[in-house]
Amino acid sequence: MLVEEQENQMSEIEADALTAEVVAQYLKDHPDFFAQRPELIDRLSMPHADLGTVSLVHIQMNRQRQRIEELEEEITTLMSLAANNDRTFYEFMDLQGQILKCGDFKQVIKAIELKAKDLGLRAYVRLLSQCDASTQLSKENYQRFATNHLNGKEAYLGRLRKVDREALFGNMDVPEMGSYVVLPLVKKQTLGVLAFSSEEGGHFQPDMDTLFLRHLSLVVAHLAQTLVWQSHHDDNSQHSSAN
Repeated sequence: MLVEEQENQMSEIEADALTAEVVAQYLKDHPDFFAQRPELIDRLSMPHADLGTVSLVHIQMNRQRQRIEELEEEITTLMSLAANNDRTFYEFMDLQGQILKCGDFKQVIKAIELKAKDLGLRAYVRLLSQCDASTQLSKENYQRFATNHLNGKEAYLGRLRKVDREALFGNMDVPEMGSYVVLPLVKKQTLGVLAFSSEEGGHFQPDMDTLFLRHLSLVVAHLAQTLVWQSHHDDNSQHSSAN
């Protein structure tokens, strides 16, 4: 007898669950159901943690208000990003104009470093084939970094582990807890990397758009192949200032 009662109870529970699923599916398939039966809306209510039992209309209005607030926040964020991107666009366009006027590649690096400083960042140009030790990047270190972090991607954005920072920048003073963007310099073959760092750990994030930086890296790669490392004029200027 007890077994039969338990079985009946289980059957009722399963039937209720099935009925609830059928109702839920019906409402999904007929979103205008309550529009045709507005008198039901006032009779429906749901428990609320803070307000007790509230009507479906109240819940719907609250959700609409929340969605409006979310949309307003999204619009504010997008406007902020647009303003920032607009500034970034003009800053990097200005930088490209500057470096295209440079007479040697050391001037190019100096211009990039100064622009980065104006933006609250640090810039690094590291080359695979260069006699100047200050910009030298070993092919082994680059290949290891590219395999682990680039893997066919056009840029790496985010934090860098100590081993990666040392591989790319050697003993240079770089942010330990900051964030980085690293772009390969490619002109038929890989020439090195162009990198920027920020003291803020969340400044460079993987989902950021790198269009402006990728275009800059193309220009820098072109200049790395076409410009001399240091012009004779700069050599003479250094000797004159030293005397």
